[in-house]
This record gives sequence, C-alpha cells and structure tokens, in this order.
Amino acid sequence: MKFGIREIVFVVLLAAIPVGAWWFVFRPADARNAEMLKQIKTKQQKLQELNKATATIGDLKVEINSFKEAINFFRTKLPTEKEMDQVLKGVWRLAEANNLITKSIRTLKPTQKVVLLADPTGPYAEQPISIELEGPFEGFYGFLLAMETQPRIMRIQQMNVKKMPKKGEGYIHAKCIVSVFFERGGKD
Repeated sequence: MKFGIREIVFVVLLAAIPVGAWWFVFRPADARNAEMLKQIKTKQQKLQELNKATATIGDLKVEINSFKEAINFFRTKLPTEKEMDQVLKGVWRLAEANNLITKSIRTLKPTQKVVLLADPTGPYAEQPISIELEGPFEGFYGFLLAMETQPRIMRIQQMNVKKMPKKGEGYIHAKCIVSVFFERGGKD
C-alpha cells in the first residue's frame, strides 16, 4: 500500500474528528458539568445550614415555653398596685414578730439615690420603701430571714445598721430601703 498525500490527509482528517469532537463538544460539556457540580455543592451546604437552623427552632420553642412558665411563676410573686398596702402590713407584722420596734415604714418616690431595675414604661414596677427599726440584733436577723422567705419579690437596696450601746448590748437601730416589685394597673 502506498501512502500518498491523499492517504495522509485522510489519516489526519480521521485523527482530527475525535480532537474536534473533544474540543467543540466534550470540553464545553465538561465545563458545564463542573459548574453544575459546584452549584450542587453550594446548594447542599445551604441545605445543611437550613437543616441546622430548623433543628434549633424546635429547641427555641421549648425554651420559649420554659420562659413563659417562668414568667407566669414570677407573676404570681408580684402583687398588684392595689395589694401594696397588704405588703406593707406584712412587713410591719414581720418586724413585730421579731420583737422590733417599727419607727417608720413609708414609700419613697424614685430618686437618683434609689436605683430601680424595672422599666418605668413597662407593665411591672418597683416601689422603694423606707423602713426604720429598733430592737435586738437577733430580732433584726430574724426579720431579714423572714423577708427573704416572703412570697413576694423584694430586694434590699440599702441597709444602715448602728449599734445603740445606751439601750443595752446587742441593741441596734436599722434603716433599710427595700424595693417591692408589683404589676401595674391592678391586672391579675
């Protein structure tokens, strides 16, 4: 068999067909496939992030319910504005039960000296009360323990205790500012 120009051109054309097919068909298809795989990976990552986010939503619902239960519990500890006189009477009785002489119990207006924790525009408020007591230290200590176990939320902001040696050993004069938290508007 003779290899002339015609045969060489034929062999080159036969070799050029697969090269041309690779260049014009397979290479662009591979590029499209690579781009599609890249898009699939990014979408899978977004889907995994979404699955994680939806898993935490279930946990958030449980947390929200537990916070609602906690709010309801603390609401039972808050007197309404109408019940504040009962709270003051209760403090007076605690002082008497612990052999203390009540010099004064009065409500205070919020000033710069008294730090309030409640939002002034919110549904809950804080009423500072000034308490002045005299008596044995053991009675004052019992009074503080009894205040701590009260069903209402109270916070002692300031306390000043002075010894009164003229009245006897262990006799004190105490001034306290106690904040009582309550619900505004008399809502139940």
